[in-house]
Amino acid sequence: ELSGGVAQAQGTVQRAVASIGSRLPDRASDGSEIPGEFIYLLRPRSFLIVGNLNEFIGEAGGIHHGKYQSFELYRRNMQEPEIITFDELLARAEGLVNAADA
Repeated sequence: ELSGGVAQAQGTVQRAVASIGSRLPDRASDGSEIPGEFIYLLRPRSFLIVGNLNEFIGEAGGIHHGKYQSFELYRRNMQEPEIITFDELLARAEGLVNAADA
């Protein structure tokens, strides 16, 4: 399922780049293009949010190191999309909220 999600995300990014082009012009408040002002879309970032790190906890309550290591090796060697778990995303969001409140 994970590799299928990666392939789907990569295909979606490729279709978006083909549809939009390699750059987006910056626009004035009236909607007109600003000459010479644009954003390049050479490699837009993409994310794949999957599972939960608790999936690597074995039946006795310890970490299943083989599964965890395989997951980490796969996602750290994946250039795009960035693969994160639901609980990691939640932790990032909570960190941003806490930083904004400070």
